[in-house]
This record gives sequence, structure tokens and C-alpha cells, in this order.
Amino acid sequence: MSHLGTTFRVAAPPEIVFDLIADPSRGPEWQTMVSDMGEISGRPGGVGSSYIGYYKVAGRRLEGRFIVTAAERPNLHQAAGTTRGGWARWTTMIESVDGGSEVRVDLEYELPGEMIGSLFGKLTGNRLEQEFQKTYDNLRKLAEAEARRAGPGSGAGPSSGAGRGAGGLAIADTPDTPSGSDDEGTAAPIVSGPVPANVV
Repeated sequence: MSHLGTTFRVAAPPEIVFDLIADPSRGPEWQTMVSDMGEISGRPGGVGSSYIGYYKVAGRRLEGRFIVTAAERPNLHQAAGTTRGGWARWTTMIESVDGGSEVRVDLEYELPGEMIGSLFGKLTGNRLEQEFQKTYDNLRKLAEAEARRAGPGSGAGPSSGAGRGAGGLAIADTPDTPSGSDDEGTAAPIVSGPVPANVV
């Protein structure tokens, strides 16, 4: 089992950050390895809601199935996902700090067996870490842009209300592409929204 984590500040209210993470339909806007989303079921952001995401991993298109395992808008989002031979558990905590948010992300994952020991598998650790950081830098930029559009004093994001679907993490090989590039890149695990979950 492997682990990745990061903590960063965002100049946007927790509600905006949460709604972006919890809405699977917006994943391709900030997750570097997500190519597109499939079926989305249940109330977005609600515990038990689920979605299917498609990721580019080592030049292949991988399907990941995710379920939201815990959610408390705007402070906690947790999702778990699985794909053939791999899993991920993801947790995101969001705190209000100095008029913005502090976001803490914790991801546990295991790569599909066929990638372990291969050249791709050896490269994945570093690549995954790079894409993980890039993905959350994209999220920060997107949330700050949403906050500017919403204007001062707006505590709600694009969709105020009881949260949205489940966000996710994607590992990609897109050096400077904010989200889903056509670059086939190296192997990378796929993860979904916050809190422990199983990934592809």
C-alpha cells in the first residue's frame, strides 16, 4: 500500500472548494488524469452516491468505480474506488482559515497488479506524486476563480446546498496541462474524492 498527502491554502470559502471536489461532473476540469466521467448516481455529495470515471493510465483507458463513504459539507469529503486489481481510499478535510480555506488531503492506494514490477510501476511513484500535486494546484486555481466570480461575502460555491457528488484524483502524465491532456504518459493510479477509498 502507498500513501500520498498534501495540505494547501485556497483563497476561496470552504463551500466552493467542497462543491468542486464533491461534483464528479467537474472532475475533468481539475483532475489531470481524468478523461471523462460515466454514470453518476445519487445526490451529488451524499453518502452512498457513486460515479464512474475514466482515466488515462500508461496509454490505456481505465474505468474506476467510486462511492462517497463520508460527507459533511463543507468540511469533509471521503470516497473509495476500485478498478481491476487496484484500489484507493481518499480523505479531504476543509477548514475555514483567514477568509479562505485550508485543505488537507490524504490518499492511500494500491496499483493494479499488472503494473507492479513493470517499468511503468517503477516510474509511477514519482509521476503519481507530481500529478497529485498538479491536480490539487488545478483545484486551487479553479476554486479561486469561482470565488472571484461569486464575489465577496458569498459563502456558497457553484451549487450551494447539500454538497455534490464525489470528487477524485487522477494520476496523469501531463506536465503542464491543468486537466486531462491527450498525453498518454506513464502509469498512474486513479483516485476519487476525499477519505479512504479503493482506487483503480
